[in-house]
Amino acid sequence: MPSVVGFVALALGVVLGSTLNAAAGFGFSLLTVPLMALVIGPKEAVVLSAVMSVGSNGTVAWQSRGDIERGIGGRLLGGALLGMPVGLVALSKLDAKPLQVLIGVAVLASAGVLALGIQLHRPNSPTDVGVGFVSGMFKTSVGVSGPPVVILLQGRGLAKAAFRATSATVIVVINFVSLVLFAGAGQFDRVVLAAALVSLPALPVGYWLGDRIHERVPESRFRSLVLVMVAISAGLALYGAIAG
Repeated sequence: MPSVVGFVALALGVVLGSTLNAAAGFGFSLLTVPLMALVIGPKEAVVLSAVMSVGSNGTVAWQSRGDIERGIGGRLLGGALLGMPVGLVALSKLDAKPLQVLIGVAVLASAGVLALGIQLHRPNSPTDVGVGFVSGMFKTSVGVSGPPVVILLQGRGLAKAAFRATSATVIVVINFVSLVLFAGAGQFDRVVLAAALVSLPALPVGYWLGDRIHERVPESRFRSLVLVMVAISAGLALYGAIAG
């Protein structure tokens, strides 16, 4: 069980992740999973992040529901439903230290791809399903589902409002389904439940901050800040796994 300092660190991480997510439409799990892994362990972090992300992305998705690209979102979710069981098998088989290293590497790689602006050229319906599969598999293994979705939606050339709404909606549904799978696989424990109770009040604080940033700060500048912070978070997770 984390110390008081550990619980405070979790709550602060959730505030920061929720702020980034509300402002940019992505970034919650990228930032929070590596930080959570340092405090409560990597397997618990994957499950806890899914719990928190439902709240963080759910608020954004509901607020912007009128801007969702339903066809793209539906195909992404269809693929994700196929990929999530595969990731859950990986989560159950990996030991804690290799999983924490994998989380750090996956997050760093995702940040690098997003920073370079890599996009899928001429994505089509089968591409949507394939990207959804990868996103779902990542969610239930390393706790990160957003980057494949973000890369696809960038390639689709969605407007800012549609991008934010579609990414948040897809991610919240993926997280909700992953919680059902985690519960069925016995991945919830006292640590996850206690950490969730402590961290939940931090979500509305972060959302309030992020919503105001979304209205006032240029998107390009804020995305750069998100990626820098994600890289630092992943670096800390890697250091914790190697040093530990």
